Amino acid sequence: MTESKEALLRQVDGLLDLARRSRRLSPTLSQESDRQRLDRHAAELEESASRIEGEAASAKTMNVARTTGLRAMDNR
Repeated sequence: MTESKEALLRQVDGLLDLARRSRRLSPTLSQESDRQRLDRHAAELEESASRIEGEAASAKTMNVARTTGLRAMDNR
């Protein structure tokens, strides 16, 4: 089952939000090794977000017509 473009973009937003929070938290840690680990984690989150964003670029979008109850598929 493939995910819709909107669902993928919501994932991207969530991952980037976690990466931003990790980067903000990193300087507050007392151990350098913890700061480095959190920075690596943020970078991994950003890489995942970038990969998923690429998937979203080619994902199909499903629109549901509310008034008629019919479904229309874009990019099919």
